[in-house]
Amino acid sequence: MPKIFLVDDVELFLELEKSLLADLNYELFTASSGEEVLERIGAITPDLLLLDLYMGGIDGDEVCRRLRADDRWSALPIIMVTAAGRREEVERCLLAGCDDYVTKPVSKAELTEKVQRLLGQIKARKSPRETVGLPVYLESDIWSGTVWARDISSTGLFLESPVEMPMAKTVKITLDLPGGQQARILGKVVRGSSGEASGFGVYIVHHEPEGAGAEPTLLARQNAQIDRTAIAESEVEISRLQAQSQRLDAEGDRLRQRVRELEEENLDFANQIVRTEEINNNLTNLYIASSRLHSVLDLAQVTEIIKEITINFVGAEKFALLMRPRNNDKLLEYTMGEGFGDEEFPQTFPITEHEIFRHVVEEQENYFIEGTVDAGSDDPFKPLAAIPLVIHGDVIGVVVIYRLLVQKERFEAIDFHLFSMMAEHAATALFSSSLYEQSERKRETYRGFMDLLLK
Repeated sequence: MPKIFLVDDVELFLELEKSLLADLNYELFTASSGEEVLERIGAITPDLLLLDLYMGGIDGDEVCRRLRADDRWSALPIIMVTAAGRREEVERCLLAGCDDYVTKPVSKAELTEKVQRLLGQIKARKSPRETVGLPVYLESDIWSGTVWARDISSTGLFLESPVEMPMAKTVKITLDLPGGQQARILGKVVRGSSGEASGFGVYIVHHEPEGAGAEPTLLARQNAQIDRTAIAESEVEISRLQAQSQRLDAEGDRLRQRVRELEEENLDFANQIVRTEEINNNLTNLYIASSRLHSVLDLAQVTEIIKEITINFVGAEKFALLMRPRNNDKLLEYTMGEGFGDEEFPQTFPITEHEIFRHVVEEQENYFIEGTVDAGSDDPFKPLAAIPLVIHGDVIGVVVIYRLLVQKERFEAIDFHLFSMMAEHAATALFSSSLYEQSERKRETYRGFMDLLLK
């Protein structure tokens, strides 16, 4: 049974990773710091390490670098977990020696595929390859220059090159896309060949720009555009012979229309699969998070768990939790947050003086900014999103988002649902812990009173 070592300084995230891998017949071990990894790895001897990049103490890339310097762990498969998967983060991980990365919140399908690939449990290619013949610019620390891409898919490509590259070498690739754009790829050398077409295969770890429309397989579509251009040229020739080929032209039009319809149907189906996977992944994350929330009654612990959820599952980089004090429901009080300096966020402010918060509290409706959200906001009174925490018809607080870890153009329907469900669980947990805290204070008061009477 393969052994997987999970490392993260957030207990909630370790629970999530364990739940995602629980039914895959692996033996799972956990650690909460880089120091603990270096201390215990010799006793565990894992087959794969899932390592958080940012941790208190030694960060994940430094742990990876130290392990690669030890002959015992030079070939250990290592997957890094990053907050946003930005290019500079991924490059930092690859240069430290990791094999691949995933971003928070982790997708079960993506994590499973990468774990199984690195453990050698996936042998066949899952992504179809397109034959191409395109010049690309290759960069590495031992050689840089123009080479030819012989075939390409969404997960890898084969480069014909006069220079041999060592296995697991990190490389950078730049290739041209239709419309004058460029794709920048970070990858790992995974196989080589010799003979007339000597070169090597590259596993694509990261590419920019991201998104389905920017995958490297767009090059295959570029070839398809070339094919369609050839067809169009043929149709020009056919048009000159229209008297002899009217029936064929009509049939060709009908077939082309059907092809377009099928392409649209396939695209819709693929988008539905992606949305379904995102929804299932978010529901899994929410289940783990809510279970953790409702497992404690200490108010400070509940607040800390809400912070972990907002960072790791919602993907917020800058946010605040505002609560309404019991003795003054016209105010919001800053309770905790992330991304603001000590003096940047007002500790209290009147609800009625700020339209966004007045609407959220009085109407009990979520607020989401219209338009792009990738730039974020540094103004405490102009958030990207504000979600009321409602219990028994009353708003007890507001979760306010100012910047997201993962850059996106705008909020989508799946974000609205995730934020709303998270707020429901957070409100219930805060209300329950507040009641428990009040009852504990009363119990302590009663106990002190009885102690005095019995003396």
